[in-house]
Amino acid sequence: MSKIITVFIELMSATLEWLHTNLDGIIVSIVAAVILSLIHYIKNKPKEINELLKCKNFNDINWIDDLDKSLEIKNTMKRHFPEYTDYLLIQYGSSVESNNRLPQDYDFIVLMLGIPKNGKRYLHNKGTTSPDDVSSKRNINQVDIVYRDYLSFLYAASAGMPYENSVITTGKLLKGHIGYFQWLKNITKNQLYDRDFLIRRFEDKISIEKQEFQKYLSENQQFGHEKYYVIRAGYYYITSLLQLNHIKKFDKVIFQNDVVALSKVRMFYDDFKNDNIKNNYIHLVECLKRNNSVDDISIEDIKDTLHELENMEN
Repeated sequence: MSKIITVFIELMSATLEWLHTNLDGIIVSIVAAVILSLIHYIKNKPKEINELLKCKNFNDINWIDDLDKSLEIKNTMKRHFPEYTDYLLIQYGSSVESNNRLPQDYDFIVLMLGIPKNGKRYLHNKGTTSPDDVSSKRNINQVDIVYRDYLSFLYAASAGMPYENSVITTGKLLKGHIGYFQWLKNITKNQLYDRDFLIRRFEDKISIEKQEFQKYLSENQQFGHEKYYVIRAGYYYITSLLQLNHIKKFDKVIFQNDVVALSKVRMFYDDFKNDNIKNNYIHLVECLKRNNSVDDISIEDIKDTLHELENMEN
């Protein structure tokens, strides 16, 4: 035992002597390593969304790569949708259209390519609204990004859903295989939609959106979850009801332009005869378009709007 202690003391003494002799070199090495690490971090750190969008150049491949990193698409897919291996990044909405009214409003959709287990595909929008997502706390006033399964998106577009057809007609592919995006355009541009089939699809869609709204409403009341989730669910539910009312008035055969027009939700403002309810819906729409604050709409306003719609349908 004493020999082990003696060897340990000799080893420690030798180590201390070596450190004393080479102290300057060790300090220089540590400082150099820190500096190199900082340079690597700064060089590879994703740029702020605000900075990128102010200086956008959609034809600059470096800008697109920077945007892809800043939106944290690969990390989000690995975290939430690990079974998908590739994707299309598409920008759509007012920031793409010429003479846009809302140049600060940026909408992106990620169409994910892959074969999920058990055939379970993400059929509904997965908007980034939670605190750990890129477009919530720091960018909720500028950016909205949605993740969708490519084939489920294609099925919905082929059925005549307004949102999907609007993305196809107005969207701009920023990153991904252009053939997949062109396929969406080719399949839907000359397609005729059956009104009655679309009505049945909307009734199914509305049933799901009603359940989502009630779920978030219950969670807000019981657990104090964020009001934004209730507002977002209420927006989709109410808007689908309004769209369905218009679809019922269409001719038997519907063209793509007809369903795309339904995605321009401001057209529904005049559907309300009650000015207070009309203003409620206006505030709701502008809130989701990030022109108004979440505080500009209340949950009671959404309930009143739904009550008005029920009376309109009767």
